[in-house]
Amino acid sequence: MIGSSEIPDGWSIQPLRRLLFKENRKPSTDQGVVTAYRDGQVTLRSHRREDGYTFSDKEQGYQGVEIGDLVFHALDGFAGAVGVSDSKGKCSPVYHVCSPKDKCDPGFISYALRAMAFTGFLELQAGTVRQRSVDFRSWETFARLPIPTPPLEEQRRIADFLSVETARIDGLADRYQKLTDLTVERARAVIDKALAGFSAEFSVPASAVCSAIVDCVNKTAPTSTEATPYKMIRTSNIRNGEVDLSETFSVERRVFIEWNRRGTPRNGDILFTREAPLGQVGMLRTDTSVFLGQRIMLYRANENVIKKELLLYNFLGSHMDRQLRLLGAGSLHEHMRVGDCLKLRIYCPPRTQQDELVAEIEAGREKSLQLAKLAKRQLALLSERRQALITAAVTGQFDVSTASGRNVTDGVTA
Repeated sequence: MIGSSEIPDGWSIQPLRRLLFKENRKPSTDQGVVTAYRDGQVTLRSHRREDGYTFSDKEQGYQGVEIGDLVFHALDGFAGAVGVSDSKGKCSPVYHVCSPKDKCDPGFISYALRAMAFTGFLELQAGTVRQRSVDFRSWETFARLPIPTPPLEEQRRIADFLSVETARIDGLADRYQKLTDLTVERARAVIDKALAGFSAEFSVPASAVCSAIVDCVNKTAPTSTEATPYKMIRTSNIRNGEVDLSETFSVERRVFIEWNRRGTPRNGDILFTREAPLGQVGMLRTDTSVFLGQRIMLYRANENVIKKELLLYNFLGSHMDRQLRLLGAGSLHEHMRVGDCLKLRIYCPPRTQQDELVAEIEAGREKSLQLAKLAKRQLALLSERRQALITAAVTGQFDVSTASGRNVTDGVTA
């Protein structure tokens, strides 16, 4: 990340093993599960959302975590899943749980490791690198990472400074996220108002308005180590009416063909997540060669019966959300059976009325969608600033004792 000739006077480059002890405590069976999240928080999973996670019955190899431990996810740390635990609990053996040696502040080390993640340094140092998966399960590989290390008191000043400044940035990000959420609700209200004028006689099962409804192949597709033209759509790619293909796994052609044996997604298809999370929907708006990852359904509108845009808006409306809550209830993690996905009710007025109806909804949603785009852009800028601030501080590019946090990253290289 930075060479010894580039660090400030009084700093040194130390291998991680000189700074941290690797712990291997026996956990208590009644303790909660601790998770390291990509935003840098390490806390009990019960403090945050639990959907989308798999709970182990046997908990083989689990280890104890104490408050103040540095916790690093060996397969997800390259994406920022590292921090200092604010909770006592237990975690899986895929984590490195460490306590600080003398003259080491764990908060500073966690920020240094996050900076290495942001800059791609961890990906270069790992012994095993697959597509967006960097393997640090070997303690020896992890322990030899070179850490820019100032004296202990300066480590503490930097960690304290970053805690304050990143909290300020996070506060702004929370406001923009709330604004984004409000724009989504406002856009939904437009749909609800437009569909409110249709009685139950216009409500039909999804199977009656679709020329095809396709379930995914419910097993994990083997990914390619190299980029290919064949992309896997995951549930995380589907959000708020859109399918974002900017972050996808590549596969070989033979895998693409096998996983599309039930039907190949087309431009204009509606994709729906039936688990982890339940109820996200988006329209595929590309001719890229893609296939469905796990827990995704495909709905292809019969354009003689319903416009594909109206089918999408049905899935984005409150009446659909109410159906999903009923059909997905009764389990630890909300999910829907494939058979229930065929029964979802869709408002389908006469085809002659649909052009005007879709135009009305699109016009009403336009301002909300533009505001959502602006908010998301600000969120991206705040994330970039947060990363640049951390990287500049832990590499000594500015003196935190004289910095106010305002414009401190001007002129630095992150």
